[in-house]
Amino acid sequence: MAHLLITIFILAIGWQATNVFVSLAPAFWRIYTQIVPSSASADAETLRRQQTEILKIRKEMATTSSQDEFAKWAKLRREHDKRVAELEKLSETVAAHKMQFGRIISTVRWLLFSALGFFIQFWYRREPVFWLPRGWLPDYVEWGLCFPQAPLGSVSVNVWSACTAATAGLISTWLKPKAPAPSRIV
Repeated sequence: MAHLLITIFILAIGWQATNVFVSLAPAFWRIYTQIVPSSASADAETLRRQQTEILKIRKEMATTSSQDEFAKWAKLRREHDKRVAELEKLSETVAAHKMQFGRIISTVRWLLFSALGFFIQFWYRREPVFWLPRGWLPDYVEWGLCFPQAPLGSVSVNVWSACTAATAGLISTWLKPKAPAPSRIV
């Protein structure tokens, strides 16, 4: 069944390809908050605005002498402390939104690739993905390749799925950029 062969191969490659997206989750969060109007995006925008305002207040505090212009400096300090307290509360809210966003992304990823793969393995457990030529392998190897319920002499969906997942995993480790070796000065 060629469609099983290709479908399982695509699922394995898709799972490994989405590993890249998992590492890019902060970028997706930023895009999500800029595109989708929601309470999370409003909170994230407010957080960004408050951070820039706090930086302006800090810059103004740095240029104001605490001894010569104490009243102005104290007012700025109170404003700064108030904004920082608000920022901490808002940061917690945004972090909760971000965690929920990450959970949704990982759930969708799991449903698209793993759950669909499990369903295919269950539904087509008796179907051969492809047949092996007669006599190429010993009977015990053929039995292992058709495990659990495919006909003897064929490769089962479960075995094919495990092989493609392992192959996709190996290829993805080869394609990852290697960290440069630390230079040793002797």
